[in-house]
Parts: sequence; structure tokens; C-alpha cells
Amino acid sequence: MVLVILVSACSHRDHQELTTIYDRNWFNTNKEHSLRDPEDKPLPHLFFDVDPQFVKSDRSANVVIVTPYRSPYAYSLDLPSGQRYFTHSYCAQKDVWKKEDGLFGSPHFSIAYLPRVLDQLGNPHRVIVFGNAKREQPLLDLNYMRVRMVGAYVENICPEGNCVDRNTWLSRLVFIAVDAADHDYDSVNSLKSFKRKVKWELIKPELENMDGRNPYGEFVTPAVRVRKLLSFNSSFEYFQKRSILFTSEEMKKVQLGCHRLYEKFWNDVGVEKPEDALAKTTVDLEAKLKARAESRRKKLPVGFAARFRQFITTYYSEMKTCDKFVYHGNINANPEKFWFLSYMGIFLRLHADGYYFDCSRDAWTRNEISSDGKPQYNFIQEIYECSERDIDLAMKNLQPFLKEINKTETRKYRFVDYDMHPFGTHQKVYDWTHYKLNRFECSENMNENMLEKLSIMPEEAPWLKREPTDKAYNSKIIY
Repeated sequence: MVLVILVSACSHRDHQELTTIYDRNWFNTNKEHSLRDPEDKPLPHLFFDVDPQFVKSDRSANVVIVTPYRSPYAYSLDLPSGQRYFTHSYCAQKDVWKKEDGLFGSPHFSIAYLPRVLDQLGNPHRVIVFGNAKREQPLLDLNYMRVRMVGAYVENICPEGNCVDRNTWLSRLVFIAVDAADHDYDSVNSLKSFKRKVKWELIKPELENMDGRNPYGEFVTPAVRVRKLLSFNSSFEYFQKRSILFTSEEMKKVQLGCHRLYEKFWNDVGVEKPEDALAKTTVDLEAKLKARAESRRKKLPVGFAARFRQFITTYYSEMKTCDKFVYHGNINANPEKFWFLSYMGIFLRLHADGYYFDCSRDAWTRNEISSDGKPQYNFIQEIYECSERDIDLAMKNLQPFLKEINKTETRKYRFVDYDMHPFGTHQKVYDWTHYKLNRFECSENMNENMLEKLSIMPEEAPWLKREPTDKAYNSKIIY
């Protein structure tokens, strides 16, 4: 289950077409953990189904466009499902750094990423692409494109609050590329020729402002800072040393390992056992007591909460990795398994993201960092205090807690089935998405109203309660 980090240049294959249709291999591996269309065919995975074929000699690579040139709306990639989804609207804002005049809104470039490659922050490796402004959005979920890299820049990101005074910026490399099929950019092969073609002094403040700024009490502070331009050779060297490339072998190993782990989680924890069955009669009760006694004799955990504690104690780290990269379940093949793995996924993700459900107070809360730099709540230790009732209550309180987070914090969570609102991609996602949405200072900010209208929870399937409710649960004979 350990993710081995290997970084290498891919072998070069001749490309007859510069815009190419996806293969559909990733979701064709295991139907039990697959995202499929109405005809039961696997959907393309926009991260794993494309080979980047990043060739240093001619600076070419395949990229996937997430947000096209001058789009009024921003989109992101959900890694497990491999689908694009709407995150926010752009709007015209003044320069948060107060260095440039004018207003800055939607980008004068396309926002893309290198498939199968993670940047220094563990996210899909970003590329901004110039050229071919007429590319149609509906094609973005069907085609990837070939680009020519001309350089890069280091982007500083402030995760929250004020980083200007505290210098708590996070850094990642972002490549600059031109569309290899756009003849207007045929002469752009280097950083020098790029700067002759593109007014970087206008692009830089666009990058620093288009996605909003950080709230800081009643004020706002910069959320993004763009550093100086880097040549292709120096940026490629940095890329090789500090980025993560999934090779085909690693992809298969991670996917297979996660599929096995999900199956074990479902079979060992999620599937109802004889000891869980509702006892409606004396015969049922006797069978249930016998099953519990047999489990104890074999020194196995008894009951859902005990099975969950044992599994998570052993596999918590692996589950966090799998939840980030590998889709769990198949809503069409086994809805019960899908929803179990889905709800457990957001439960574990919230704990990994710095929140926890306090079983002693029956409430979700933020996991504060103590003076020694460690979280005050240790999930692996404290989960032993949680019963089936507590886990059911955590799921019941999930919606109001996420609603409060989405209202007060820049990190947002919501379950996307089909991204079907007016600005959405209309793609099938069926996954819990999480993304950062900063504050916007515009004459008309559509994002707050839009966020209120978007659903947070799955509307078709609530959490299946796990607390025993029959007379066997209340019988002292069991204990």
C-alpha cells in the first residue's frame, strides 16, 4: 500500500493528432469500483487515462484542460472520479496587492494540468496554456491536447489567514505552455519569445486575483503570489526532482491495492453479520446471541463499532491514500456497498482534514493543534470511545456541520452526483468533493448565492443506521 515516488521522463511516441480522445482503461479494471455511463460503459478518467508523454527534447506534453480561456466559471478535477466539476464564478476585482490598476476577472488563458503528475503540494500539476481561444467546453471532457512548454513560475499559496506578515506561504511549480496546434504561436518556443507574444505584466495580476482572496477578520489578504518567470530548462530540472509521476506499474499497484482494501472494509465491517441482525423473535435472539458468543470465542470484534475500530486502527493511513486517488464502489452495481464506502470516506476525510466527531459531546468540531504541534484529538486512540450510536449521530449531524463549514471557512465540501446546475459540466461524478473557495470583492458576487443553492448531501440515500434497536441490544444477557 506504500506509494512509491518515481519521477522520470516518459518515452516519446509520435503524435499524429494534437487533440486526442481519451482511452477508458482506468474504470475498466474492476466493475465493482467503477464510474459508468447510462449504457454501462466506463467513463474516461481525466487524470489516469492519459499518458503525459512529457518529452524534454521538444518540450512537448499532453495536458487536460479544466477551465477554458475566458470562461466565466472555474472548474476543478475530482481525483477519485476523474471528472471536472464547477467550483465558482469569476468576477472583476481590483488588485489585492494594490500594485496594478484596473480590474481582473476570468483568465486570458486556459487552466490545465499534467495527467498522472502531482505537484509539490500533492495536487495535479498545473499548467496554464495560451492559444486556441475557440476551444469548445463540451469537448474538454472527451479530449486532451498536446502543448509546448516554454517556461514556468513558482506560485505561492496562502492556505488561510494572512501569510504576508507571517511568511507561511506554500509553494508549487506551474508550467507555462502554448497550444501546439495554434499556428499563431508557432514562433513561441522559449521564455524570451513568449514574453514578446504575451504581456506577462497583465497575466501576473490576473493569476494573483482571479480566484479571490483570503478572509482575515473583517479584512482580506492575498491568497496567491506569483514569483518570477523561470526558463524551461531550470523549471524542468526542478520538476524532475520535486514532482510525483505515476508510472503505469505504480498506477495499477495503487488501484489494485485500494480495490482490495475497499472490499475488505466492506466485507469485514460494512456487511451485516449474524450478530447484527434484527432479532424479532426468541429464535432470532438465540441465533444472535450464539453468533456473538462464537465471535468472542474466536477473539473477533463484536458489533459494527468494534469491527470499524479494529479496521481503522490497522488501515487508517492506507484508507486516506486510497480515498484521495481511487474511486470506491459502483452506484449501479451495488448501491449499498457504494453508499457505505462513500459515507465512510467523508467521515475519514474530515478527520484527516483537521476535524473530528467528539463522541463524548455528540458534536463535530475542529481538531485544534496543541503547543507541541500535534492535534489535540488522536483519532486512532479516541475512536475506541465511539459506539454505533455515536457513528450514526456523526452521520446525522454531517449536513449541518458541513453547511456551517461551507459558510464560515474557505474549504468547502459537498457531494456531487451529476454536476447539473446551470454552470456545471453535467458530468456524472458521484463523489464527495472538497475545494477552496476564497472571498471575492466584486460589484456582483454570484458565489455566495450559488453556494447556498448547491446541495451538500446525497439526496437519494441517507446513512444506513448501525445502532442495534432490537431487544437483544438491551438485553443484559449479551454483556
